[in-house]
Amino acid sequence: MRNEVADVLVIGAGPAGSALALQLAQAGFTVTMVDRREFPRHKPCGEFLSPQCVPYLQQLGLGGMLDELGAHHVEGMQLSGYGASTGGRFRQLPDRAAIGRHGFGIRREVFDHRLVQAAIAAGVEFLPRHDFVELTRTDAVVDGARFRDAQGQPVARRARQVVGADGVHSRVAKALGVQRRLDWLDQFALVAHFEGVAPGPVADVQLLPGGFFAATTVDQGLYSLNLVLPRRALRERTAADWDQFVQQHAAGSPAIAARLQGARRLQPWRGIGPFGFRTTTATVPGCALVGDAAGYVDPMTGEGIYFALFGARALGDAITAALHEPGTAPAAMARYRRARARELGPRLQASKLLQRAIRHPWLVRTFLRSLQRWPRWTDLLVTLTGDTIHPRELVKPSFWRAWREAS
Repeated sequence: MRNEVADVLVIGAGPAGSALALQLAQAGFTVTMVDRREFPRHKPCGEFLSPQCVPYLQQLGLGGMLDELGAHHVEGMQLSGYGASTGGRFRQLPDRAAIGRHGFGIRREVFDHRLVQAAIAAGVEFLPRHDFVELTRTDAVVDGARFRDAQGQPVARRARQVVGADGVHSRVAKALGVQRRLDWLDQFALVAHFEGVAPGPVADVQLLPGGFFAATTVDQGLYSLNLVLPRRALRERTAADWDQFVQQHAAGSPAIAARLQGARRLQPWRGIGPFGFRTTTATVPGCALVGDAAGYVDPMTGEGIYFALFGARALGDAITAALHEPGTAPAAMARYRRARARELGPRLQASKLLQRAIRHPWLVRTFLRSLQRWPRWTDLLVTLTGDTIHPRELVKPSFWRAWREAS
């Protein structure tokens, strides 16, 4: 059994884990990153990056990455449901000219793989196909983890700081005993790519009873489609196969049905869920959680990658401070928790409200019809989901002055 020490051990190589590992390697730390999968790998997920993701990629030296990978530019969002439909565009505020006015559609297998490659190029040791077994501790402080490699052999890694970045069903969070299910948000997603769909400038969100379609054009002109529904809807399926099941739900969505007409599905339907989890804390002595592992509520509007990149940057800053001055570690981790609460807390609460609201068709219909009458409010909603505006800004008069001047 190997037993090696690094400054940081990152468990999970998705966007949060890879971005964190890259940041810390660039800062001169020794980093080991471990994942149960080999990359590139398919990832059932919404495949949209909001405009605010770009500054975080720029900080990592990856500012041109999305265009290099052929990501599709997404200018806004079309919201539909129950006979009502309204569209909005990302607006650019005068004081945030550095942030683009469009998001990006890109397959996760392409995006995630590029981040992993960048981390490896920066000196990160990457161990794919290693299954997490357990955390190790010394004097109640997490100091490493044990894994099994592809041949089933035990592998141990020790580190000054351990990070759980292993996604919404985080085994690290479970091992810490801090993960809690949100039983009311018992939803699953069916995900697939299609070809033969004309590229569109906006993402499509079609609200359904208890769920929704979310779809966008991604790189190579493919159409990425997600159908998110409560578990009971999947259990009570009467369709002969998953294609028929999706078509039944698309029948109530003219925009989605029209796009799928004549399209060809490229791989089997993949499922993932459930989606609702919270954590009682994002840090314990020696270990921190980041990305979906730190708590997840399906944002419905494609903010998941932004949550991951923001969290990685905030945790990277905290770990850097803690490793340089170990005595400051508790304060540094407290700053990380506060940063998450301040930036992501209101957005996660908004996601919960949206998820509860779609369970009331009359409320959705009334809301969408109101947006139809005031299109500029739709732009505001869409720009909020693009993460360039924080919900707390809505109470500031200065924001509304800037909004009136927005292009």
